Amino acid sequence: MKPETRARRPIVWPAYLVAAVCFALAVALSLLNLSLSEQLKAAQSQVTSLQARSSGVVRALANERSMLEDLMDEDAQRYDVPGGQIVMVRDRVYLTMRDMTQPPHGKVYQAWTQPKGSAAFQPSTPFVPDVHGVAVVALPVSAKETAAVAISVEPEGGSKTPTGKLLILERFE
Repeated sequence: MKPETRARRPIVWPAYLVAAVCFALAVALSLLNLSLSEQLKAAQSQVTSLQARSSGVVRALANERSMLEDLMDEDAQRYDVPGGQIVMVRDRVYLTMRDMTQPPHGKVYQAWTQPKGSAAFQPSTPFVPDVHGVAVVALPVSAKETAAVAISVEPEGGSKTPTGKLLILERFE
């Protein structure tokens, strides 16, 4: 009699082990990919935000440079007022104030302009001086069409008409 030969089965557990390791590695790499994708989206959002802020800073610096060039222009007309000057150059009007006290809490300074041929003042830019009492304000009016500039103290956000006495009033006609 022949001894019964036992069929040899191939050893498969190493293949299962490799498959399990590959599966675990695939899951881990997928999770890492998701995490990196979220980080990339956040970084892209931050870059977009920084680009917008950078563009705003560039515009602000260009405006300040233009303002400084105007204020230093030899042809500028300068009107001395208590604590500063009103500067008219080309078609622009600027307030340049120094040593201004901070307005009371809940109040701001507000510029007023009077168009030529009008008796009424128009509201202009509300402003607060910096900690050193300096304020340089470009008024959004035409110098050629402006008869007077005034400053008053108004509620935060400004007013449509002066609510208090005019602290500074300079007429150009």
